[in-house]
Amino acid sequence: MRAKQAYQIWHQYLSNLKRPDRDTIGIKIDDIFLSLLEFIFRACFAYDKFEKLSMLSQAIAKNDLIKFFLQISWEQKILDHKQYGSLILLFDEVGRQLYGWKKDTQEKL
Repeated sequence: MRAKQAYQIWHQYLSNLKRPDRDTIGIKIDDIFLSLLEFIFRACFAYDKFEKLSMLSQAIAKNDLIKFFLQISWEQKILDHKQYGSLILLFDEVGRQLYGWKKDTQEKL
């Protein structure tokens, strides 16, 4: 899934942020990112469809939250245009994948 690829890119950017930015919004984004990956992992192995839907809904919310904080980082010039653009495109794709997965799971109920 693209989420792991996006995390690899984000982790490179995080290590290059200025210390005050890294220790505030950078860590916030990283924490949300790890939660997103956890919800995706848990959804993969959920036996109950309702539990899977719950995990997917939470993953979608985390994905949207990451995009929000990335936008703030870009507006504050913490991330440059290229960094923001590369990440936001990946998160748009992650969102489409998650919504598709959720829709498919709902149709199987």
